[in-house]
Amino acid sequence: MKKISLLALVTVLFFACGGNKKSKLIIGDWKIADMSAPTPPNLPDSLKSQYETMLKAQVDKIKASSTFNYKEDGTFAYNFAGQAGGGTWKLNEEATELTLVDGGKADVSKVLELTENKLVFESPQPNGQGNLTLTLSK
Repeated sequence: MKKISLLALVTVLFFACGGNKKSKLIIGDWKIADMSAPTPPNLPDSLKSQYETMLKAQVDKIKASSTFNYKEDGTFAYNFAGQAGGGTWKLNEEATELTLVDGGKADVSKVLELTENKLVFESPQPNGQGNLTLTLSK
């Protein structure tokens, strides 16, 4: 009977402490490697090239000045284009959704790729016009 109780206790502790192993991949300092957003649907063809050039310049500026830090305790801090903030983060068990809570507002992003050195996720744009795709690297 003691062996069964001990085995049950070890099993419970293993699963309780194990957590989501993919979550450990997020922990650390990240920089933006790439960022993309769809072209606005009402943009005339004559302005698309100019828009893409402007967007690339903005993305390059954001990439150079933005950092993210995900901590083991489930908190995160960021500096995104000069705006600092932070909150809490959580990765679902399947490692397909990353939820960030900042200032009481929760944003759920779809995780497209997660490795030790790369995190790719997409989030709906605030204007409702498609998804922003963000690629982070360590």
